[in-house]
Amino acid sequence: MLEPSEDYHDLATLVEAKARKNGEKVALRVPGRELTYEGLYREARRAASGFAAQGVRPGDKVAFFLYNAPEFVSAWYGLNLIGGVMVPLNTALKGEILRYEVLDSDARLLLADRRLYPAVTDLGDSVHLERTVLFDPRGEYTDLPGGTLAYPDFLGSPGPVPPEGRPHPQDPSSILYTSGTTGPPKGVVIPHEKYLSTAKAISTRSLLAEGSVLFTGLPLFHCNAQEMTTNTALLNDLTASYEEWFHASTYWEVAREVGATHVSLLISMVNVLYKQPERPSDRTHGVRVALTAGTSREIWRPFEERFGLTVIELYGMTECGCTTLMNPPDRIRVGSIGLPLDFVEASVVDDMDRPVPAGTKGELVVRPRRPFSMMLEYYKKPERTVEAWRNLWFHTGDYVYQDPDGYFYFVDRKKDVIRRRGENIAPYDVETVLNQHPGVFESVVVGVPSPLGEEDVKAFVVPRPGQSVDPKELFAFAANRLPFFMVPQFIEFLDEVPKTANQKAQRFLLRSRPPGERCFDRDALGIKVTRPQR
Repeated sequence: MLEPSEDYHDLATLVEAKARKNGEKVALRVPGRELTYEGLYREARRAASGFAAQGVRPGDKVAFFLYNAPEFVSAWYGLNLIGGVMVPLNTALKGEILRYEVLDSDARLLLADRRLYPAVTDLGDSVHLERTVLFDPRGEYTDLPGGTLAYPDFLGSPGPVPPEGRPHPQDPSSILYTSGTTGPPKGVVIPHEKYLSTAKAISTRSLLAEGSVLFTGLPLFHCNAQEMTTNTALLNDLTASYEEWFHASTYWEVAREVGATHVSLLISMVNVLYKQPERPSDRTHGVRVALTAGTSREIWRPFEERFGLTVIELYGMTECGCTTLMNPPDRIRVGSIGLPLDFVEASVVDDMDRPVPAGTKGELVVRPRRPFSMMLEYYKKPERTVEAWRNLWFHTGDYVYQDPDGYFYFVDRKKDVIRRRGENIAPYDVETVLNQHPGVFESVVVGVPSPLGEEDVKAFVVPRPGQSVDPKELFAFAANRLPFFMVPQFIEFLDEVPKTANQKAQRFLLRSRPPGERCFDRDALGIKVTRPQR
């Protein structure tokens, strides 16, 4: 089993050293394109020169609004070469949430896919960006909007990188936004050391071998594709491979095309792939390991048998590592999320932060064993940081239990964040938009079980006194203002929301409430909500 022999503590050193070691070996691959290790370092240096020419200095933030592409990775590493900080934005964002993340992050520049730029122009001048650089994977750079710069023109020469901007292990590499429960998204500040501590630990339990190709359809704006695919591949002198977006109907064909041996899947992806009609391509590929999150006991072994691979189940969060717990490949327990990786300590506690016995449900808490191997803070939110780290443990907000041998098992979510298709959704964000509708007096949003695993979004809405709200119009109102994955699947109208004595919505009652006569399904009404067009 392959494990990294070298020790790296920042991404700038990693990309430079691996270029020297691996030269023309393929580092990144997408269908129809490859970039070698030397090519990646060259393009990273060109991006570093471009950022420096735009005035980016150590600690400056640059927002990335990009689909999966080799340029995403080379620009990220290039920015880190001069000590800059990447702020990757969810490509589905628009409106107020997009505005908030750009402003909150203090991003000076924006690097955006040209196809996503309309969402940026809708924000007007309120985001105060100094420059927007547009990338077009088709190479079409004519008639660019005024004030923008074409990506090829932005890139500089691949000369030596000045040493004064080189990052240290504790320096931020990125700020990744994650949904809060009672407020706007929080920026998770990720240091260089965390990226490499996580990747090194993942390597020990992934059954890697010489020539492995790590493939993902997950987006590079999330920690999973950054840590499990990109950094783990490069740390081990392997190839990282991407598709622009996950497509269940062609997944195994693309995996075969790029030579994939390892894939990363979330529960919704596992279920969608398993529900596809059986076809010869189910086994005519080279994938032998699926690193998964959320796989149910019922589907675990049948999935392995049908697709000819081994499932290695894991658990993670942006704050503490996209993989924090993981099954040892030689001691896998079906249904378990595994054991802690070597950079973290984990425990199960009650509401008073006291450890609970094996077999007892409690909250999963974790803390680092090595400096800077978890997040540094929530950006500009010290109170949230302290709250999450109370009693010197990071509180995940997830209920788990342990068996007598120390294996962890996921039970449920303690906090109100909704998990849908791999995205964390804060009810606050959806409620804020619904409450802007002139006919809505109050709304409460909860997660309800989805047939694909995880949850669907359901909104309970109280109309203003004397008014009625057309459900079709309310769905459309939400779709025009929210990312596609946040738009409710169900809207149910109520006369009043059940509340506690201190006037907090009793979400647990709403989650378990059977659909009433005034419950409407978006699909049944013919409302189509799709990803942004590319």
